[in-house]
Amino acid sequence: MGLFDTLHCEFPLPDGCAEREFQTKSLACEMDNYRLTAAGRLLHPGGQDTGFHGVLRFYTGSATGTWHEYEAKFTSGALQHLVPVASAAYSPVGFILPLPPAQP
Repeated sequence: MGLFDTLHCEFPLPDGCAEREFQTKSLACEMDNYRLTAAGRLLHPGGQDTGFHGVLRFYTGSATGTWHEYEAKFTSGALQHLVPVASAAYSPVGFILPLPPAQP
């Protein structure tokens, strides 16, 4: 399993996912709590801006049994784009990729 950091996401997610707490291995993996603000800035646990430059991948398995994974690209600390890269539904045999379309 290994260590990870927690990301609290205030930024609206492109697929409408309501989850706000995610895990990531794209940062220091020291069990720290980072925050992605609604303005698209990544903050350290103490609240200071990280100035992160690169790609941040984060993911969660929700209480509804759904896996959501995203990729966020930052340039000089500013979020440039955020896209969903994977979603899956959980069944008794494990996660099913891709997530079946929502029923109306």
